[in-house]
Parts: sequence; structure tokens; C-alpha cells
Amino acid sequence: HTLAIKKDGTLWAWGRNSSGQLGIGSTTDQNSPVQVGTSTDWAMVSCGGYHTLAIKKDGTLWAWGSHLFGQLGIGSTTNQRSPLRVGTSTDWAMVSCGWGHTLAIKKDGTLWAWGSNFYGQLGIGSITDQNSPVQVGTSADWAMVSCGGYHTLAIKKDGTLWAWGSHFYGQLGIGSITDQNSPVQVGTSTDWAMVSCGGEHTLAIKKDGTLWAWGRNSSGQLGIGSTT
Repeated sequence: HTLAIKKDGTLWAWGRNSSGQLGIGSTTDQNSPVQVGTSTDWAMVSCGGYHTLAIKKDGTLWAWGSHLFGQLGIGSTTNQRSPLRVGTSTDWAMVSCGWGHTLAIKKDGTLWAWGSNFYGQLGIGSITDQNSPVQVGTSADWAMVSCGGYHTLAIKKDGTLWAWGSHFYGQLGIGSITDQNSPVQVGTSTDWAMVSCGGEHTLAIKKDGTLWAWGRNSSGQLGIGSTT
């Protein structure tokens, strides 16, 4: 499924809707964009496997779709067909959805996680699922985060790159295939600018504009000219 925000702040959705992940109040699939509610103050949105989270301009966080693993963060496991506010905080800055987990950064630089955690993809030091936001460590210097299928990568304000969760295909980039349930630094570089996780692979850009890739490559998703 897909969601997008227009310049006027309206939110639009299309694609599969079996769990209410489009947020339009039903479970009917849509093959062209349909507006989600009437709000005109949406700031960012992220789609997961069967769930969606979005932030409004006032810093509030909203969730809808599948809640089987607690990935909506609303304290239950009931699916939602329309946007439902997550907690009462008004300082959310960024959110990213994985297959069944979610991570978000607050304006104070703290990192929060919830949802499926079988591979440690929440980074909270255990593999216990969470149905409401739990802080990842105590650091308050996170700059951006990206959730993959069952893994997560994030960049700190100092340009360091950190990874956790499933590492079966090397998608964490830490030189082994051992899963991690807490953030582990990827190499020693301090010049990472952006990271994005796919199902089982990861790509990132450094401040010098170079592009780096690691993880599963069965379909050539790393872009390195092979399928290794």
C-alpha cells in the first residue's frame, strides 16, 4: 500500500487495505488515491507491511492498520481502519514503519520503538513485543531512523551509523550474521547522512555523496552489478 502527502497538507492513500492500512474507514482496496479524512495538517507519513503511521504539523503521532504485534503503539492489538492518535505527546519529529514494527524520533532526539520484536528489531535489549512506545536506550542524539522488514538502522547527530535486528543476510552491515537486540555501531565512520532499509537489505549515503549497500542481493537490490 502507499500513502502520500500533498503540499496543502492533505493525506492520500491507495493499494491494499485488508487491515485498514489506508485509513479510510474501511477495508476496501483502492487502485487510485483516496483522501484520508479531511485534515490539512499532515507533515510526514510512513507505510509498513500492513500498518501506517503519520505525524501532523502539531507534532502529534497517528496510527492505523494492523495492530497484530502492537505496531500501532496504541496499547492494544486491535486493528484500526482510521487514524488513531498515539499517546498524548506533541513532540514527534520522525517515524518509520517496518514489516511489523515501528520506530520514531522525538524532537528532543530520543528514539522510541514498538511492535514486533522477534529478531530484536526494536533495539530495547530483548525480543519481547511492545504495544506502546518504549525508549531505545538513553541517548538523545538520534537524527534519523529507518525500519526494514525485520531490522532497523539509525544515524546519530554525530554522523555515526547504528544497526539492530535480523542479520541473516548481513543487512546490519556489522560483518557477521548474528542478530542484535540493541544498537551496534556500523564501522567507525562519522560521515553518514541518510539510511534506508528494505525488506532484507540496506542502503546509505555518506556526506561526500557516495552510496553504500549491504544485505540480501538475490534480485540485485544492492545495485552492485551482481546478485551476491
